[in-house]
Amino acid sequence: MVGTVVFSCGRCYRSPVIRHASLILVIVSLFFSSAAAAQAGRRAPGSQQAAARAAFEEGSEHYEHGRYREAMDAFERAYAAMRSPEFLYNIYTAAQRAGELPRAEEALSGYLESHVVPQDERPALEARLVLLRQEIADAEAARLAAEEQARVAAAAEAAEAQRLAEAERRAREAEEEAARGAPRVSSGATVGFVVGAGGLASFATFAALAAREDRRVGRSCGAEVGEFCTESDVRQLRAYSATADVSLVIGGVGAATGLIVFFIQRRRRADILERSNDSDEAAEPGATVQVAPLIGGPAGAWGLAAGGTF
Repeated sequence: MVGTVVFSCGRCYRSPVIRHASLILVIVSLFFSSAAAAQAGRRAPGSQQAAARAAFEEGSEHYEHGRYREAMDAFERAYAAMRSPEFLYNIYTAAQRAGELPRAEEALSGYLESHVVPQDERPALEARLVLLRQEIADAEAARLAAEEQARVAAAAEAAEAQRLAEAERRAREAEEEAARGAPRVSSGATVGFVVGAGGLASFATFAALAAREDRRVGRSCGAEVGEFCTESDVRQLRAYSATADVSLVIGGVGAATGLIVFFIQRRRRADILERSNDSDEAAEPGATVQVAPLIGGPAGAWGLAAGGTF
């Protein structure tokens, strides 16, 4: 006497146990007769029966609780244990609910190729297969469209990045070219130096005039001649002295401004050329200034000593 698992599709669809879940109930029946042994093509060892039944019951439990992916995996194990086509329908329903459309299509197609499908249900299942394949095709088309859109967006982003990089490169090259061709003394520094020189020259001129006027006034009034100087006597001297003071301030500010502009632009030019130098050659050194106090010296001179490289 041999125990055999028998799958009856007609009875599966009518089973009240899983009718609401759209699953095929695998009915396990044990026949202890020689007539059951004649069904050798559908006979399975006892261990395979037990494994298939356990996997099927696990899958049914997952399915009823909405765990469709786990149910699909369990039904896959049941089908692997016993290659009964009824399990393919279970795999199809669970895979469809889990969103695994290609696997659902494969399982339903395999089920329809078997001989266990009731003839009165075949047209409806074939219609389901057509709709499922159309859904897969639509999903694939949407995926390809999304990939194409992403590719176009990535290409546009890459093109924009390349355009910006090219514009930045051209701007850098233009800056480097301008730095190489720039005069050693910029126009801003030149203006400052010219103003400083003009102010200092004006200071020297009016200081000399003030000194000469002071000598003239000293000969006509003051302590040496014993007379008080009137406002009219010193008016010209005061004008020369004030003009000399203003000229000195203007000359000093102009010269200082020229030096500051010169050093800043010189350093900036050196930095640009240093960035553009790809070889190991030493970059052009920037200008340096050194200032130190001077105390003592010949005749007790004092002041500031300045020097640097240009």
